[in-house]
Amino acid sequence: MSALTAAALHLARPFMTAWAAWRDDELSSMPRPHGLPRAVADGPSADRILLIGSGPAVGWGVASHDLALPGALARALRASTGRGAIVDVIADPQMTASNLAGVLAGTRLDRYDAVVTTVGTNDALHFTTPFEWRRRIARALDLWSSRARGGTLLLMVGVIPLRLLPTFTGIAARSVDRLSLVLNRETDEIVEQHPTVRTTLLPAPAGGACDALGRFTPEGYEFWAAQLAAELVEHLDELAGDLDRTAEIAERMTTGVDDGDRIAELLSDGATSLERIVTIAAAAFQAPTAIVSVLGPDTQWHVSRFGIDLESLPIEQSFCAVAVRTDDGMVVPDATHDPRFARNPLVAGGAHVRYYAGVPIEDPLGRRIGALCVVDTRPRNVTTDAELSMLRSLAEKVQRIVWATVARAAAGEPVAPQTPAVAAAPASARVEQPLRLLPARPAYQRPERPVALVAAVG
Repeated sequence: MSALTAAALHLARPFMTAWAAWRDDELSSMPRPHGLPRAVADGPSADRILLIGSGPAVGWGVASHDLALPGALARALRASTGRGAIVDVIADPQMTASNLAGVLAGTRLDRYDAVVTTVGTNDALHFTTPFEWRRRIARALDLWSSRARGGTLLLMVGVIPLRLLPTFTGIAARSVDRLSLVLNRETDEIVEQHPTVRTTLLPAPAGGACDALGRFTPEGYEFWAAQLAAELVEHLDELAGDLDRTAEIAERMTTGVDDGDRIAELLSDGATSLERIVTIAAAAFQAPTAIVSVLGPDTQWHVSRFGIDLESLPIEQSFCAVAVRTDDGMVVPDATHDPRFARNPLVAGGAHVRYYAGVPIEDPLGRRIGALCVVDTRPRNVTTDAELSMLRSLAEKVQRIVWATVARAAAGEPVAPQTPAVAAAPASARVEQPLRLLPARPAYQRPERPVALVAAVG
């Protein structure tokens, strides 16, 4: 682009900034997803995707990430691969290319199989010059190349035309769209130097992305998600066959976290919802015991439990510490025949643990901090896909509670509403007590299956 054209962009910027702010006021009146920035499509060996950006990543027009692009993408990937999908979101309506490097620098990229970015609309609205754009994108991609591990793909979605966004119309919008084409060409040229980066464009959905009121629709997000899934599926299928990489990622995400006692304390302070989940898990498996565990460096804390009065146990006796090192959870049909556990005091001693099924849970930092598990004193030869799907679904609910609890604590808000019920002893107090092993004759009681409760999982 010529120096004269660049100067014209610079002179037009104040006008365009004012126009964009005026239009943004109209856009901000739309519904926008709230709640945890994640969408999940249940299935085995879930692919993990991170969505970063403004525009389509924000989810204007719907009130849930499940109805917006993250949920649509998770479902599209599951339909394409037959595996599960987890889509995390870092979205900001004001995000620009200058923010992208900072977001990438502050994110654990090694958790993900692919990262998808949707930035550029704000840059075009503010008449960012191609030189500025190129410099910002190059800085972000240099950082990506230095931090992303081999096998992770960065898919950069081109700046979408303003005609796809409600409220942005007229001569000014057409000028922005012409600049967007230039910015997209600049990105394509830079990406050629980075083998783990690709670009794509989102076409206009049939009938448009918006309804008669100018709101984005779930159908529009489903259309875009199908395009993105088609771009990602070959890459994800290739990674799914790399067992060494899967094991490496699980190892990096797993640790007995140093602040495990603090997390356990926070969760114990608001354990009512967790108690309901462990009750459902025990009922669904018709098992005597279900536990939500948090793993510290030397202790497994039971922040919620059904069918057993055991607050903690030494980490060396923990089944969950092994389960969180697996990509898709762990099932032990008969612990007496499993060399990892046959000599465990919980198996060889009076507790008579035989069956275990556990699914990892993560904190907002991506660490696998514990598990939702069910335990039985009887071995089981068969664990059905439906049972595992139920356990994964319940573990996702536990994880949402973990994320929300940690977020409230970080904001200085009460972890849970105060109730007259007696609170569980805080984990920090329990640390000072002698660890209680399972009694010689544990009071296991096989629960009746509460059908209504199981049906309420939803």
